[in-house]
Amino acid sequence: MTGPQPLFVFFGAESEYVLHPVFVGMSERGYRCVELHATPEHSITRDLASVVADPAPKILVTSSHFSWDDRFMLSAMEVPDCPALVEIIASLQPAYTVYYPHDLSQPMLTNESNCLGLVDLYLAASPLEQMFSGETSVSEVGWIKAPTDIGESVERWGRGLWLTMSMEYILVEHGTQKTLGFMEKWLHHWLSIKFAPFPQFTEIEQLLTERGINIIDRNMPPPLAARHFDFVVTNGESSVVRESAMMGIPTYLVTGIGFFGKTSTRNIWQFADLENVHVVETLEDIPERPKPVPASMVPFDMDRAIEAIVTGYERKSRR
Repeated sequence: MTGPQPLFVFFGAESEYVLHPVFVGMSERGYRCVELHATPEHSITRDLASVVADPAPKILVTSSHFSWDDRFMLSAMEVPDCPALVEIIASLQPAYTVYYPHDLSQPMLTNESNCLGLVDLYLAASPLEQMFSGETSVSEVGWIKAPTDIGESVERWGRGLWLTMSMEYILVEHGTQKTLGFMEKWLHHWLSIKFAPFPQFTEIEQLLTERGINIIDRNMPPPLAARHFDFVVTNGESSVVRESAMMGIPTYLVTGIGFFGKTSTRNIWQFADLENVHVVETLEDIPERPKPVPASMVPFDMDRAIEAIVTGYERKSRR
């Protein structure tokens, strides 16, 4: 790399930060890297001030939505003192900005497309994201949460897996006992449950375990968990739907037993390209032996991603 050695700054909040493997990969290759990973236990305020003070050119690599502000981070993810992505950009004044989505279903929110002008390079998780190539440079590198051995046989953990959506909001608003009551129609011995990786689920996981419900480690990436089951169910239209379906696993949107909101109902169309996504009213509507399809998910190409970031920055710095 020619010129002054830049500083690669990786930014994201809580589970929406998916770039740690790239941070590790680039650090191991000798690049100067720092993480600004905001969590409930760690405010990035001091870290950000230190990075801003560094005289090196900054390359920002982020997986954070442009729309999220500090109030949303605190209310939805319990992350304190986390500036919005646009504030991070304003503070760092990066010489080069790279965006990678943390959500396969909504890589960019509807109101964020006008922010692509702030991005020099979009690292795409799937071919569908080539739609953004009219606004910025796009390089397809695969899905960072994908297993490297897609299609190979794995140990079977059970019949069905419920990958929950938005339960953290319900839990914060209603408390543990009331949320358990809402979940009653979902609770079956053959249906394992995986919550999102938020610490507030500790108590409810313990209570469900005591009732004989199998709980999957909430920190495990959904594709790694889903491939051990015959099918996946979920209560909304989050990234886990597309992830599971692209793994080749029959995936069911269960709309009739609570938790499936009106917004999710309006957005079901986004899965029309996935033949193994099915809409059902209840869990009893799922066939005894759902038929899988070949996997279409592409594993993450670390070398390609790093090359795209580095060469893109070098090309821009020579202009």
